[in-house]
Amino acid sequence: MTTTEKKEDRRVRRTKKLLTQALTELLQEKQINEITVKELTDLADMNRGTFYLHYKDIFDMLEKIEDSLFAALNAILAIHSDDDMMSQTKPMLLDLFSFVEENQEMCRVLLSPNGDMNFLHRLNEVIRDKSRSAWEGMHIQHRDEEFDYHYSFVIFGCAGLIRAWVNRNCEESPVQMAELADSMIRQGLFSET
Repeated sequence: MTTTEKKEDRRVRRTKKLLTQALTELLQEKQINEITVKELTDLADMNRGTFYLHYKDIFDMLEKIEDSLFAALNAILAIHSDDDMMSQTKPMLLDLFSFVEENQEMCRVLLSPNGDMNFLHRLNEVIRDKSRSAWEGMHIQHRDEEFDYHYSFVIFGCAGLIRAWVNRNCEESPVQMAELADSMIRQGLFSET
């Protein structure tokens, strides 16, 4: 890679970072469909042509930001095998909460009323896909329909816990949140009924 390509990559990253920061700020005040490219680029202090070099429109930008977040999250979760999850969920939860903490501003706005409900749905899907096969392998002593209720409770509970945590500015550490979530999951899934 030449020096020119490195500088260009750095400039592109800086441009996208400024646009993302501006979008995050605007999403705190209004819904995505109310944000214009002009107000976004004015806030980021750049021209609209620069925006259109990278994105088709505001929705495309949001989708690419979410895709990037989920690619990073999936890479982190792929480290944890089903066998690891069968013995303990805490390491995966710690990685999940650490990831959310690192991306808390964007997670906060995406999980807010002005955010993208598709983000919450995708977050639920990622957690479900990663944990479902491991939990099924544990042979939890519940009827199938009862397991589905427990499973739904845990998945939506984790998403709600993440949402509440980012709304509190991630006051607790990722370790504390992973321990709390792990305790709640184990009490809900593994209690004898």
